[in-house]
Amino acid sequence: MDLKPREDHGDKYDPISDKYLELYKAGASFKGTKEKTIVLELSKELKEILDLTKTEEGFKVFRSYMKSFTNEDLPWIQIDSVMTRNENAEEKDYSLNEDPNAPYRLFDYPDKKNKQIQLGRISFINREKPNLVVSLHLNPSYKEHPGGMAAVLTPSYRTFYVLKGISEGKYAKEKFENSPWKDWMVFKEGWSKLENAIADAWIYFHGYWPNQSGKKADLSAFEGYRQNMVSWKYKDLPGWEELAKVGGRGQYSKTHKHFVAEGKFWEREKAAPELWRREDGREGFGGDNHYASAELMRFVQYGLRKRKTEEKFPEPGPINKPYLSTYALPTFINAISAYLEIGYIDKENDMILMTKRKKTLRFRLQLEFILWFTE
Repeated sequence: MDLKPREDHGDKYDPISDKYLELYKAGASFKGTKEKTIVLELSKELKEILDLTKTEEGFKVFRSYMKSFTNEDLPWIQIDSVMTRNENAEEKDYSLNEDPNAPYRLFDYPDKKNKQIQLGRISFINREKPNLVVSLHLNPSYKEHPGGMAAVLTPSYRTFYVLKGISEGKYAKEKFENSPWKDWMVFKEGWSKLENAIADAWIYFHGYWPNQSGKKADLSAFEGYRQNMVSWKYKDLPGWEELAKVGGRGQYSKTHKHFVAEGKFWEREKAAPELWRREDGREGFGGDNHYASAELMRFVQYGLRKRKTEEKFPEPGPINKPYLSTYALPTFINAISAYLEIGYIDKENDMILMTKRKKTLRFRLQLEFILWFTE
């Protein structure tokens, strides 16, 4: 829930300042419709059907559901599906001593009573050691927006290194502007896409926003050392907080000039698996994450258009360009990330499909899971 003060109820807990650095993101809403309610209901129903694959008898039921979508004799594939949440926080007034956001935070956080660090949802995901993580979201849009779907992607160290080089004057801006990552997400109004991308490179490398020139850290705009907000083997060694306070040359430098990508996290970021997940690939960029996201969206859209119904429904909107930024989930999970904006909460046609045709939607997602794991 979007409770204030942010420092007590937010997300992205920073052990250096002992505060949360941002408001908890409770999801989009529009005219009483809430993202968290719609996607949770869809996800629960999706899991219920996927759980049929755990037994041979259950898979026979699953296979019968799939007959209206494919003539193939599907092999028995057991899918172990896990959700990071099974309910929403109750909407009411809370005291400062209560912590309704605790089970839903992305990042690790201290228990309000005993101060022991608890696992956030990213740490929970990594502990489960998944092959594929599917995240369903509903975005707000604007009047002329066509609705539809979009993937949410983040690049690897390679692209952020280019952006760092542009801000240092080592590369021409065309190296980014002629790349497939050029349509970057604009979070800072009045800044260009390139300026927003360079800002994200600062956050990625240093944990700080820069000024608009991209030449200097804005020390009043701290986003945190996110790799250390997760319980995993790539977290820096105990005592890293004191090193970060000192700064200077190394991985906690507040300047590009003195930054050195050293330590287990940066070794991970520069290694081949993250390149495969986040760069190049069948979609031209975005790696396996883009491909998994695009395949799921194409499959869902095909099902919504192909399957005939007695009631007349609107056509699904297009698959839009991906949202590109230094998003946490695709960066910090050790799995392929299919992060989907599955619809737009303020588009009536999208919401009709999400609520009245969700059976078709979830069956297409389920069938794609089976095909994905049999390829």
